[in-house]
Order: sequence, then C-alpha cells, then structure tokens
Amino acid sequence: MEPTISLSEQREMLLETYNHASIEQLPTPSFIVDLNVVKDNCRRMLDGLEAISPDLRFRPHVKTHKTAEIVRLQLDNGRKHQSVVASTISEIRGLAPLVQDGTVKDILYGIPPTKSKIRTLAGIAQQLHQFGARLRLMIDSPVQLQFLRDYSKRHPDYGLPWLIFIKINVGDNRAGQTIAGSELTEVIKQTIIAENISLYGFYTHAGGSYSSTSFDSASEFLDKEVRSVCEASALARSILSTSEALQRRFVLSVGATPTAHTSAKAFEMTKNLFTKIMENDDLEIHAGNYAMLDMQQVATSLVSPSNIAGRVVAEVITYYSDRNEYLIDAGVLALAREPGRIPGIATVKGQRVSGERWIVGRVSQEHGIITKRSENIENVLEEPLDDATIPKSWTPGDRVILLPQHSCITSSMYQWYYVVENDIVVDVFIPWRGW
Repeated sequence: MEPTISLSEQREMLLETYNHASIEQLPTPSFIVDLNVVKDNCRRMLDGLEAISPDLRFRPHVKTHKTAEIVRLQLDNGRKHQSVVASTISEIRGLAPLVQDGTVKDILYGIPPTKSKIRTLAGIAQQLHQFGARLRLMIDSPVQLQFLRDYSKRHPDYGLPWLIFIKINVGDNRAGQTIAGSELTEVIKQTIIAENISLYGFYTHAGGSYSSTSFDSASEFLDKEVRSVCEASALARSILSTSEALQRRFVLSVGATPTAHTSAKAFEMTKNLFTKIMENDDLEIHAGNYAMLDMQQVATSLVSPSNIAGRVVAEVITYYSDRNEYLIDAGVLALAREPGRIPGIATVKGQRVSGERWIVGRVSQEHGIITKRSENIENVLEEPLDDATIPKSWTPGDRVILLPQHSCITSSMYQWYYVVENDIVVDVFIPWRGW
C-alpha cells in the first residue's frame, strides 16, 4: 500500500511530469485554468469598481476556484481590499496562509451556520483574531442568534463578539428574510439587543440575475438588491435609539457576478446611486464566478466565451458515423450535469466540425456524447474560425476543449488544476476540498 503524500508533494510530482507540457500531453479529462484570462477577469473587475468610487468595498467569493493563488489575484495581493466570502469551513482553513501574511483580514462564512458548526467557527474566530483578522457570520433566523448566545454563555472564555451580516432574500428564495416579512424585524431587534453580538450589515445575493439576458435585465436585479439592503438599513435605524441611528454605519453588501459586472460596466449610471448610499452606509460589492466564468455567464450577454478561464480537456474515443456523434472520456464526473440556456452540458470551444457547432449533448457517469447543436445562438459564441482552420472531423485520440456550463461545480470535480499560458502548463493549483 502506497504511503499518503501531502498536497504540496502531489503538486511537485505533477509539475515534475507536466511542467511545460502542452494541453495535448495532459491526461484526460483534465481541468485547465488559463492564467492570463483569470488575471484579466480579476483586473477588469477591480478597475471597474474603482472607477465607480475609491470608497466602494469589494468582497470576492472563493468558492468557484478554492485556491490561494486566485484569491491573491482577486484581491490584488491585499493592496486595497482584504475581505472575502467562503462557503465551507475547508475554504476558510485554506485561507490561513493569506491571513498570516496579511492579504486577507476579513472572512465571511457565507451561509447561516448550523448548530453543530458553532464550536468550530468559534475556534476559527479566535485563531483569526491572533492575526488581527475577523470572522463574520451570516444570519437569517432568531434561532441562529440563540445558538450564538448559548455558546457564549457556556464558554465565557470565548471572549469575542459575534460579527453578523443579516441575509436579505431578494427573490431567489435560497436563504434570507424578505423585506416585507415579519421575521426580519425580529432578527434585527434580537441582533441589536443581544450581548456579544454585533450587527455589521446586510447582505443580498442576486442569484436570479444568472437568468439575465442583457445589461438592462441584470441592472434590474442590481437595483432590487440595492433597494432591499437600503430598506433593511432604514428598518434597523428605526429600531435603534435616535443617537445610535445617527452615528451607526452599516455595511450593505450586494452582488452576484452578473450584477457586479453591471456595476463595473455602467459606472456612470451607478456612480451617483452608490455615492448617495455611501453618505450614510458603506457599500460593498461581492462576486465569485467572475474570476473563472462559464457558459452560464456567457448567456447573460455580459461576457464572451473568450473570458472563460476554466476549461476541460477531453479525448475523443469513438466516432459514430450512423448518428454523427462522438464519444469522449468526460461525463458527469468531469463536467457535472447542469444544462443551461445555451444548450448542452458543455460547449466545444472555438471550433466546428463540418461547419457545425458542437456541444456535449448527453453524459453518463464517466463519458459523454458530443452532438451537433441545432439552436442558432451565434450571438453569444465566438467569431467563426477561418474555414482553413476548421477540422472536417475529429478522430479517436484528438483532444477537445470543453467550456463548462457552471464552472463552480465543474472545477469541484478535480483534485488539481493544470495552469496554462498559451496552452502550455506553467503551474499546478491544488484547490481546497471538503466541507
């Protein structure tokens, strides 16, 4: 039985074998990350938000890629922004080196905590405190506040306040309280009066904005988010005493990749709105998928396939001439099973066979079927290739590059990513796995 090797040893072994290899030499299926595209995506977001206002805060999500290397790009090495949001405790622990070197100083655990996780989160908060960093929690129920109060009462040596975002539901019904709901008022009241609990601000996530098909429709989601957190802030001030209400500034955190792109692209339109909000509160944008992107984001019309950094390399196994389809070695466990408005489980990147666009139309556990795409959606796909460069067919052994529908899920299928520049491997990233 082979001894267990560490992730760093695993990375070194992979680099020894594949450093400077072309994507044609990689084992399949593999997940590749185009480093220059990630850098461009991160820089474009930072520059766009800075153009709106230098006072605008930014909190990137780490769940799409789960790597320290890409977090550094999202935060520009912590030169200005040092806040992130994570979806798992594993991700928070993975951020430890960035906390230790000062790149990350503020971590939001991005789902309301279960009772069983409170002890673990308390331990993490104490560890972060030693490095001058903070852990924030997301709350959407009085029950969760009671969990926190009970823990602090049973562990008086814990010694830290719980720093709270209240989650607002803006219509996607995933988590959070609606502005019109009676429970929101109760959550705010209990947060304000409770000992050892500090209300930091209000948080929305416009998950519904993934259904946007234009700049205008994404802007409507952004407007709804902003109005919702402003109403929540006003509600909190109505509960506070007059003197406290005048002095208190909340952090209003809004975003999802489509609405964040809308903010960055329309800074002249959003600048006045955001500036007005920031007279009384601090405004924060959050987004995560933007660093990698995928066909789901392409369907919003706010980005193009050339912006997709994370891709899957697969190999053609068989061509079936009777049905004009190809068998490849990438299925559910390589791509996930999430068709979107752009048809297929994934899109074959940048090439046509016999003048047609191709998609992964069907998947089984370990293999998939490349089929011809019948729908006409050329407006969201890349420029047609020169006819001379379009292969007439693939043959067994050929590599195909697949653009995933949802990179957050597809990337989580892989133990490591091959990082490429100009389709040549230059590094290996080991993502944080587990819960």
